[in-house]
Parts: sequence; C-alpha cells; structure tokens
Amino acid sequence: MEAVALHPFTATADDELSFKKGSVLKILSTFDDKNWYRAELNGKEGYVPHNYIQMCPHAWYVGKISRSKAEEMLLRTEQPDGAFLVRNSESAPGEFSITVKFQDGVQHFKVLRDGIGKYFLWVIKFNSINELVNHHRDVTVSRSHDIYFKDMVNHDLGPVGVQYVRATYDFNAEGIDELGFHTGEVIKVTNKVDEAWWRGQLNGQEGMFPASYVERLPDDYQQNL
Repeated sequence: MEAVALHPFTATADDELSFKKGSVLKILSTFDDKNWYRAELNGKEGYVPHNYIQMCPHAWYVGKISRSKAEEMLLRTEQPDGAFLVRNSESAPGEFSITVKFQDGVQHFKVLRDGIGKYFLWVIKFNSINELVNHHRDVTVSRSHDIYFKDMVNHDLGPVGVQYVRATYDFNAEGIDELGFHTGEVIKVTNKVDEAWWRGQLNGQEGMFPASYVERLPDDYQQNL
C-alpha cells in the first residue's frame, strides 16, 4: 500500500522517517500503533504519523492471497487480457508479485528491488510500484508477448440504495479506513466510491474495501433477513 505525504515531517527519533510534502511512501504496517505507521522511502524505513499522510488504495493491490486465488480472480470470463493484480509474495515475505491474465492462462512476475529500494521487473527502475504499474499500461510487461496492464472489470457499478454483497475472498484491512472481512460474510454497501473501492458496514465497523472481493446479493436479500 502507498500513501502521499500531506505535510512535511522531520524525524525526532532514530526509528522515525522524515519526508517532504508530496513524497510517496510505501506503507509496511499499520498495526503497531494506531497513530504511527511503519513506512519506507528511498530505501529507508521508519515510523510516520498517520495524520500527515493520505492512503492511496488501489484495486489492483490485493495483499496476502495465494497464487491459486490470484489465478481464480483473473480467469473469470469477463476479465480482459492484461487484467492484473499485485499481491504479497508467498515465497519472499515483504516482497511483491504481479499476476497477469493472458489468453486462457496467467503469467506471474516477481517484483525485484535494487540496493536503494527501487522497483523493477526487467531493466527500467521505478520509485514505487504505482509507477511500475502505470509504465506497463503502455509498455508490454512480457518479453515474448504483447501484454499491457488493464484494470480488472467490475460490472456492479450503480446507485446505492440498500445493497448487500457477499465476500468471495478474505480481505485483511491494512489501514484504519479499511474494512476487513472473511469469505462468506455479508457486507452492507453504503457508498460505491469508484469502480475499484466501495464503502460498507460489517459487525458495527465501517470502511473501504475492494469491489473485486465481493459478489452482489439479490435486491430482495434484505427482505429475507
């Protein structure tokens, strides 16, 4: 997950991380302290005050899911060639992998990092995964085929009255503004913020979640509660 700095911050302790307004930080953890997140910038790690930054959720970042789950999500018939997602690496904790749909299968790419924290797949290096992703929307990610990143398709956009959805995958909230859930749980949708992220309520909690992790329930679902 990434965040943009709203204000400059100067570290006052050895375990804090300084940054300038507009800096893009990689958020490593939001669980240690509700007021301080662990982040990385230019290869350095440290704690940053959460109220100095704005989280930038992306529907393509799905966190900790298995290769098989990633393949299942992308091999739905409505997904186009180039539909992709970024996930935590199963074999290398703290690293990332990218899974991309192509024809009747998928391809997996490990995101590499150099000594100063830049990300790359081949030769060109980037300051953030977001920059890498945007680059490969226009430049093929594969050396053997023309594969360009495209956002996953979601056909459930529309006005929200009272609407319920069922979780098709586990989602682990990584920020205080996100809503975590387990497969099979039913969430009340309160706002379809955009195609990628919706807002909902579950067990007295409210927050954002990726729309690609849920399926819509029938409109008469509430009547059967």
